[in-house]
This record gives sequence, C-alpha cells and structure tokens, in this order.
Amino acid sequence: MSEKSVVGLAPPVPDQPTTNIASIAETSDDLQNIQDQYDAERKKRLRPDGPTQYVDLTDDPAYLNEFIVVNTDMLQQRQTRVLIVGAGFGGLLFAVRLLQSGFLRASEILFVDAAGGFGGTWWWNKYPGLVCDVESYTYMPLLEETKYMPPHKYVSGSELRRHAKRIASQWKLSQRALFQTEVDNLVWNERDSQWTVNIKPRGQRSTAIQSDFVILATGLLSSPKIPKLDGLETFEGKVFHTSRWDYDYTGGSPDSPMMDGLRDKTVGFVGTGASAVQVIPHLAGWAKKLIVFQRTPSSVDSRYNHLTDRTWWAKLIKGGPGWQRKRMENFNAFCSNESPLPDVDLVDDGWTKMQSLGVLIGSPSGLDPDYLTRMHQLDLQRQEAIRHRVETTVADPATASALKPWYPGWCKRPCFSDNFLPAFNRPDVSLVDTNGKGIRTVTEKGILVEGQEYDLDTIIFGTGYSLGGSADRGAMTVTGRDNQILPEKWQKGMTSLHGVMTNGFPNLFFPGPYQAGASANQVYVLDQLAVHVAYIISEAGKLISERNPDVTVPGLTIEPDCRSEEEWTSKVLMRARALRGVMDCTPGYFNREGLQFDDGEALRAAQFSIWGEGIKSYVKEIEDWRQTGGLAGLDIQARHGA
Repeated sequence: MSEKSVVGLAPPVPDQPTTNIASIAETSDDLQNIQDQYDAERKKRLRPDGPTQYVDLTDDPAYLNEFIVVNTDMLQQRQTRVLIVGAGFGGLLFAVRLLQSGFLRASEILFVDAAGGFGGTWWWNKYPGLVCDVESYTYMPLLEETKYMPPHKYVSGSELRRHAKRIASQWKLSQRALFQTEVDNLVWNERDSQWTVNIKPRGQRSTAIQSDFVILATGLLSSPKIPKLDGLETFEGKVFHTSRWDYDYTGGSPDSPMMDGLRDKTVGFVGTGASAVQVIPHLAGWAKKLIVFQRTPSSVDSRYNHLTDRTWWAKLIKGGPGWQRKRMENFNAFCSNESPLPDVDLVDDGWTKMQSLGVLIGSPSGLDPDYLTRMHQLDLQRQEAIRHRVETTVADPATASALKPWYPGWCKRPCFSDNFLPAFNRPDVSLVDTNGKGIRTVTEKGILVEGQEYDLDTIIFGTGYSLGGSADRGAMTVTGRDNQILPEKWQKGMTSLHGVMTNGFPNLFFPGPYQAGASANQVYVLDQLAVHVAYIISEAGKLISERNPDVTVPGLTIEPDCRSEEEWTSKVLMRARALRGVMDCTPGYFNREGLQFDDGEALRAAQFSIWGEGIKSYVKEIEDWRQTGGLAGLDIQARHGA
C-alpha cells in the first residue's frame, strides 16, 4: 500500500503492473517521425462532408418502454417560476443551488425531459458494462450534502441513476418533473416578460407553460448519431444505438446483462470509442460471433476499479466542509497542468497522469510560445506506453497494429479498460479496420467493406453523439426579443456573458460549454455554473425587492447588456489560441471532424471556444465578478405590472 493511502489522502488500490515509460521514450525520441505518422493517419480520415457525414437519431417511442403518466396537476398550473429543460445532473444541480440560495421553493421549479426519469445521459444509456470513467468521489454531485458513499471508485450507470433519484428525493423534486415530454419551442413574451414554453407530453397534445425563467440543461451528450450509410434501411436484421440498448432483443438487464438472446447471433459493432470500450467485452462473452468495425482506434489505458474502502472514506469526509470541491479541484489541477502542481495527486488515476489533456480543456500555460511542443513531448511518452500496452496484450500482430492510436492523446476522449484489449484474443471476436474510412454501405445481410460482405444478425452503433451546447439544439427553437432566433443571432459568432446568458434573451440561462470553462469532470463545471446562475437570479431578486419594497414577490428580468458580452467574448478570444492543438487532430467531434476554416470562419469558431486558460482561471473570473458585487454588465428590471 502506498504512503498516500496510509495517511488517507488517496484510496487504497490493488497492486498495479507498471510500464517503464522512460525506456519507451528513449527508443522513441524522433518526435518528427511520430508527428509525420500522426499527420498521415489524420489525412486518411479527412472528409469534405465533415460533421454532416452523421445523422442524429430520432427516438422510437417503444424504447421508452414504461409509459409514464404525466402529472396533470402540473400541466393545469400552466405557470412556473423556473422551468428547467433537462433532468440530468446538470438540471438537478441548477435546481438545488437555486433552492439553497433561498430564491424559491421546490414547488416553483418544473423539469421537462424527454427521458423517463432523472439522470440525463445516465437514464438513456443502459448498455452492458456502463461505468463512469471519472472517479465517483469527484464526479457524483452533492456527495457531501447527501452523505452518500459510492460503492466503487468508478460506479456503474445504474448507480448514477439511483443517485440522481436520491438527489431529487432529498430536495423534494421527485414530483416536479414532466418526463417523456418534448420541448418544441420557447418564445419570449415581451408583454408579460415571461417565456412561453410549448411542450408535448407523450401521448398528449401540445400545451404551453409560462415561466419567469428558463434554464437549458439538456447536456452535451443528448443527441446520439450514426453515420449516413447507403442501404441501412434494407438491412433485414436488428439495428440499435448503444444509448438506446434493446434488452428485449439481447436478453438481460442493465443490472444483470446476461445477454442469452445473442448466443446464436453474429453481431456487428460499429465503433471503437468510449462506449465500445465498455460494451465490447460484454458482447464478446455472449454473442456467437462479434465483428467490430473501426474507423479510428481509441487510446485505452488501464482502469483499476475497486471497492471503496470504508476506513479511507471515513478519513476523507473528516476533511470537513468542502472536501469534495477540494478533491475536484485537485483533479482539475493535474488534468489542466497547472503550475505548480499540488503536492499530492488525490485522485491518482489515468486522467491525472495525463497533463497534456490541457490542450483540449484549457491550461494556464496554454499561451506560452513553446506550449504545444512541450505538450507533444509529454504526450508522446503516454501514447507510446499506450501503444506498447496494445502490442503486449493483443496476440494477433495485425489486430494489435490496427488498435494502436496514432494521434496525440488529447484528440479523442481517453478511455480506460482492463478487459477491452484482451477481448480481441477471443476466437469469436474479430476486428475489421477500415483504414480511417469508416463503413459506407449496408446490405440486406450485413455490412460491406472494400468489397467484402460481412453477414450479420445485428448491427449495434457505438458512434457517439453530436456535440453541442444546450442553447443550440436543432429540435428546440429558442425565440427571444423581437422574434430573434438564437442560432441566427450567433451566425456571425457567439456573444455571451460568462457563457451562461446572452443579450436579447432575458431570463434564459444555459451551462456553456461555449465561452465557459471546461474540465474532464463535467459535473464540476455544471456545479460551478449552477452556483453562478443561482447567485445572479437571487441577487437580482434582492435588488428588485429593494427597489419595490411594497411588492411581496416582484417579477424581474435579467439580461446582459451588449457591451458586457462583447467584453467577455474578447476575453474568450484572447485565450482561444491555447486550444490550437485540437485543430490538427485526427477528425472527431472535438474539432468538427477536421473541418478547415478560412480566417473569417476561424474567428467565428474561436468565439464558440471554451475558456482556454483552464477551468481554475474561469472559476476565479466569475467568482471575482460575484465578489465585486453589483451584478456588473446586467440590465435588471422589474417585470411589467410588478
């Protein structure tokens, strides 16, 4: 056991085999040759259609299985103070922080979500092997407040769904949600200074709800996508996406994925990304035959999951109030390569050993002239170790070669698994590497790759999501003052205040990701933004109450002025160069599938970037703004008639 574990700073972990990275680096010091290979692999995958090579899925109502009766009492109210679109961890955090601010009661909050329960992406994703890849002690929100001890360092999707329900129950929000309900559009009503939100509960007609405030917390991973494929509609077998897993077909359940329905099936799995790394080992144990189709391999490091040690946990929570935030920020410091780094790595896993990740999520040293060179040198050691791990784990040389990632580690979401690579040593598992092209054609019987047809009973897509912000979802139209539609306002570039509000759309809040900070731990970001928005709304309420002492609950409108959001956008642009290393990455959703921009397009794209100086810098920026007081840059008015 390590010294850190003895003093209670980090959880005890099983003995871990180590790779001599230093010796690997000594045999791989020709950085230019590596870079040339990276560039060659990138060029294989460039396509003129960019993100349009994918199509977003629409939900089959059958997937929702259990029909949830909509709470008609809430529909009859037709009015609420705060409407939150999305009931995942983000939506729950916004609600809890608003309740803690004292601005409102639980009965004045309404969630609307197309899912069938709390949890967001963790409700939709129920595929076998689903485990959060960020440690639970930093990822699971409100552990201090709920006094809950996660059972594992990395918990399952089922556990995360239970935690979402736990939060809703503790803050009396369980009955404040309209599930299986779509939001069609939001329209700002200038006369009443409220939002009219048109919703459509499953099996019912559309209806309208008035809300003083709207928070768009739909999340980053809410629009599953598949590649556009010739002939997919002709396939005679079963087709589904990992985020819409069909246990009726495969057998088993999220808590007991015994997929005996696949024993006589040949399964084609499309993708080797983050979902695939978790699913494939489970499919390999049940399908008669599993054929994996790959465009780009993932960078797969070890996970080393383990049970939570109760003695260690007791020491951890004795750290007093704020222990979880301290742990989250320690995690962020290593991932963003802050200088100096903390003396102790509290999380001590694959994320915190990857300081080059700052190229993707922002870093305080990102604007240094030699930053990218230093990050490439640092990243080379890690990626060489990853490639060495593939070579020494996968028995077949051709398969091992195809599974080696030839790109900087920040270019695709890092993955962690102890059983993904060994799965390819099974005789019933094979890999079809498309040499960067991806699959293009589906036949009646299966998938066609370079003239060879692979007969399949089932095609499962593990092709991820369309990455987008809460405020630019195509299925939901947001219309602000003077009939301005939000995406149209941002056609020439985004403007916002702190990445959470924009002029012309009063009382509308969205949690980034554009023009806000980023972290490998998205829950930390959501919590900081929830605290920030709760402060803005509650302080604005106090200000209006002071102006209108004779009104018990005065209405208000909150909106950033044009000057303040232009100043904020300028700050974002000043730091955008820190993220330049992503543009030359292997195509993926981080760089819009490798799209190249002219100068004007590049400027617009930079306005949609995250805060390049890193999450610590961003949080300090908004905390300093709050500390200064006065709600600078916001136009706050009493609502008409208040």
